[in-house]
Amino acid sequence: MAIPEKIGRYEIKGELGRGGFATVYRAYDPRFEREVAIKFLPPELIHSDPQFRLRFQREAKIIAKLEHPSIVPVYDVGEENNQPYFVMRYMSGGSLAERIRAHTFTVQEAVRIIEQIAPGLDEAHSKGVVHRDLKPANILFTEKNIPLISDFGIAKFSQGDATSNMTGSAIIGTPAYMAPEQASGDAIDGRVDIYALGVILYEMVTGKQPYTADTPLGLAIKHVTEPVPRILEANPNLPGWMEKVISTAMAKNHDDRFSTSVELVETIKAFLRGENPQRNMNVTAKVSPFNGTATFKRPKTDTQPQRRSWVIPVLLTLGFLTVIGGAFLFFSTDLLQVLLEAPTSVIPGKPPTQTLQPVIIEWTATPNTLVATDVAAEETSPASLPQIGGADKIAFIRDNDIWAMNVDGSELKQFTNDGLPKFNLQWLPDGESILYMTGKTVKTVNIGTEVEDVIINFVSAEYFEGFSVSPDGTKAALSVNRELFIVPYDPSKLRFVTRKSALLEMGGCFYDDLAFKDVEWSDDGTQLAVEFNANASGTFADAIRIIKVQNCNAFTDIKVDEFPSGRFQFSGDISNFDWDGDLLFFLTSNVRNGGFGDLALYNTFTHKAQKAAPYESNCCYRDASFSPDGSHVIFAFQDIRLGGESPINLYIIPADSISTPRTLEPLLLPENFFTDRNEAPSPVMRPAQP
Repeated sequence: MAIPEKIGRYEIKGELGRGGFATVYRAYDPRFEREVAIKFLPPELIHSDPQFRLRFQREAKIIAKLEHPSIVPVYDVGEENNQPYFVMRYMSGGSLAERIRAHTFTVQEAVRIIEQIAPGLDEAHSKGVVHRDLKPANILFTEKNIPLISDFGIAKFSQGDATSNMTGSAIIGTPAYMAPEQASGDAIDGRVDIYALGVILYEMVTGKQPYTADTPLGLAIKHVTEPVPRILEANPNLPGWMEKVISTAMAKNHDDRFSTSVELVETIKAFLRGENPQRNMNVTAKVSPFNGTATFKRPKTDTQPQRRSWVIPVLLTLGFLTVIGGAFLFFSTDLLQVLLEAPTSVIPGKPPTQTLQPVIIEWTATPNTLVATDVAAEETSPASLPQIGGADKIAFIRDNDIWAMNVDGSELKQFTNDGLPKFNLQWLPDGESILYMTGKTVKTVNIGTEVEDVIINFVSAEYFEGFSVSPDGTKAALSVNRELFIVPYDPSKLRFVTRKSALLEMGGCFYDDLAFKDVEWSDDGTQLAVEFNANASGTFADAIRIIKVQNCNAFTDIKVDEFPSGRFQFSGDISNFDWDGDLLFFLTSNVRNGGFGDLALYNTFTHKAQKAAPYESNCCYRDASFSPDGSHVIFAFQDIRLGGESPINLYIIPADSISTPRTLEPLLLPENFFTDRNEAPSPVMRPAQP
């Protein structure tokens, strides 16, 4: 079939792939001046079976219905010469399959990828959509190396409607990633995707698939009949607890698997932190009341695979499907892909006849926690870090990524690498996690494990500008569409919140009296400082109001203070502010380069402000932030006298000398470390850890 020059308004640049029922082209969209991918249904399939058209259109509707940042989005749908097509985001970063072929992942690398797609998979399951063909080839990357889930062509509505199954009782999927119940033709739900995710994880950290066979039929049968392979035999360098993770994700009985993709991710992250995840991970635990030792044993495997009542019908069904013409449509959306992905190496013979030895892992218990002795060697107390103002570390943004270092500038390290704009940095109470916002998403990155986690994604919001966790870690205040919500800080629930109604269902407080932008908590968690767009005699300007939030009363009854209007002169908008959690505020105005300007210190007790120009009485400052004990301030400075040649440097000085002009020494960083003159470093200091 010749490649068309145009489909609709889209200019075809080449063919990306040809599957079992569709062809995908790379194209250019002149209206939005961007590259796209177009999925096109060939005419021979339209004529051979009208179900293909319905299935094709249904795929576009499913993706549009899901509308999640972890899923490749649909931009447009249409028909060309009675041939339907839909237009998707062009994923220029390749597939996970290509990356697995290139190198074997560490556990940390693997979990960073899986945790980014897990919320999208769970979102699909929450809406009754089962992917059914999750595999590395269907996990694609953007040019910024962000993974997204693609190809919902054989997805199924697990909660059954009239259009939920376009293939009758056929067995659908790619055999290498097919859950036992999927291969046997039983009823399925989202847990078949959890199983596939376990297979993908196994493949990422070992470089090979868990089962091999010389035919797709043989491969599917092994998923049904053979025990879960021991991952430590495939890669002995992995931590021992990976046996439990894989045996749970790939459990033969779907009731024994993780209930969500996020649970799988959270379990791995807990193990990486040296914790004991509180769930039955397909193992039996016996804890001695005398020495606090827990022995975990893998369930005993019979010498021969179990014969179940459905095995013979399944073999007959699978055998029939492999010999009839067009059977590839039932095994995979792509016959060529099935043949290419079928293992080339064959392990002949029968399953092992000897009984597998149990996996025994010793765990040492304390009164409150279980520490896995097989994960890490005995630890020694780290040397005390230098401290300034009750802080030992600083987190900040450079080139749109998060960095951290000790307060003396040592141990400088980068912790994200997606290059996406970030703001609202905050150290969480655990002292290990940095919370930040990017686009309409709130995420955290752990500086110990370097694992990133999505807290909430409010892609449907027009504005999502503020998110702050209370000092005790129990509440979150967030500004969505210029409305203020105060809810319990529960990441396991927040990650599924995408609408206002879901926030309200969490309980807490809701305010829409003002046009809210940003929020900060007081030290005792009873008050909030909110930045809002104030209307003063028809002129709009940024303002700060302090409110009490214990009882969710009306704003008119709980206002503590409001400034700068009516308190002191402040030129321009507030580019950023910071609160010591008690009486003092730093505010900077927007004079140049996206937020550098004048610096002011305001006292809510005296209601007075003073202009602060500590760097030789010159402008310009931004992102001034108090140290944990309030005794010092860290800020970014750009010398306006040097114009475009002025570098950005970070400074820490005593807060009580903020109005004393003098020569200042910057923090020790590489020369010209901040290369963008509009950079917003947003430094925040971590309370010193014991």
